[in-house]
Amino acid sequence: MSWKENWINEAHLPLVIEAAQSMKMEEFIQMIKTHQDVFKKHLLKYGGLLFRGFPVSNENDFAALIEALGTGSFIDYIGGDSPRNKVREGVYTSTEAPPSVKIPLHNELSFVNKYPKHIYFYCHIAPQEKGETIIGDARKIYQDIDSSVKERFIKKGLKYVSCYFYKSDFMRIIAQNAHKSWIDVFETHDKKKVEKLCKENDFELQWTKNDWMRLSHKRPATIKHPITQEDIWFNQAHLYDLNPKFLGWWKYIGVKLVYSRPHTKLHEIFFADETPIPREDLYHVMDVLDSNTIAFPWKRGDVMVLDNVLAMHGRATFSGKRRILTAMTG
Repeated sequence: MSWKENWINEAHLPLVIEAAQSMKMEEFIQMIKTHQDVFKKHLLKYGGLLFRGFPVSNENDFAALIEALGTGSFIDYIGGDSPRNKVREGVYTSTEAPPSVKIPLHNELSFVNKYPKHIYFYCHIAPQEKGETIIGDARKIYQDIDSSVKERFIKKGLKYVSCYFYKSDFMRIIAQNAHKSWIDVFETHDKKKVEKLCKENDFELQWTKNDWMRLSHKRPATIKHPITQEDIWFNQAHLYDLNPKFLGWWKYIGVKLVYSRPHTKLHEIFFADETPIPREDLYHVMDVLDSNTIAFPWKRGDVMVLDNVLAMHGRATFSGKRRILTAMTG
C-alpha cells in the first residue's frame, strides 16, 4: 500500500491519507485514479480527507489531484462575496480577509441553489502562527442545535439580502476589501450577464442608486445530504447578521456607521416571511459552531477535501505569511 490512514484528532475529521513512501507527482495522480472509489467512500463516511506527504507543490499539481479524484467539474466562485483572487481556472486564494478576522464555520455557498458538492484546500505557505482552516462535522452540529431554534428555522426558512457597489474607492478602503463590487462577485462588467446569472440562481435583482445592486433570495435552513439522506444544518444566517458577537463591538459600531444608508448594507438576514430572526437564536448557533470547531496546523503540500454538505469550514486568525488555495467541484 502506497499510503497509510490515521487520525490527527479524536473527532475523526479529517481522515489523514499519508504517503507511506516517496513518489513522483505522476505516481501520486495514478494512485488517486486507481483508488478513486476507496477515497470517495471514505469522504462520504467521514466528511473530509487530508492528503499529507505527497508531492503537491503548486496550483497545477493541486488542480491535477482534483481532476484525478473525479468529484465533478470545477465551479467558479460566482455569487460568493468572500474576498479572493483567481489563480487559474477553477482555483482561487481561499480568502483575502485581513489576518485579524476570524471566519466562522460555514458550508460554502450554502445560500445559493447550485452550491458546490465538494471544496478543496491546498497549503502552499503554512502560516507562522495559527491560521488553521477550521472545520466541523455538520451532522453533529445539526444534532447539537436546540430543537426549538431548529424548528423555527426549518418552519420559516431564510431570506438573504446583499448589496454590492459598482465602483467605489471609498468602500474598498473603508471595508478593507471585505465588501466586494458586483463586478468581483459575478466576475463580469456586463449587466446583462449579471442579470442572466441571477435568473439562473433564483436571485431577485434590483438595481439601485449609483449602479449599486440589491440581491435577495430564499433558501431552506437545513437540507438532506443528496446521497446519505442525513439531515444537515446548511445555511449562513450567522454570517449575514453583522452583530457584535461576530464582529466585536468596535467593528460593529464602525459597520453601523458605514452602512447607515439602507441601499449599501452588505448583508441582512431574515426569516423567509421577512420577520426578524431573534439574535439570541443566532448567538446560540454561533456557540454551537464554536463548540464543534476542529483545528489542526497546516503543513506545506497538504491538500484537504471536504464534502461541502457533511463538513463545514472557516479560518482562524493568523500572523505572518499564509497562502492557502481553494477550489470547488459540483
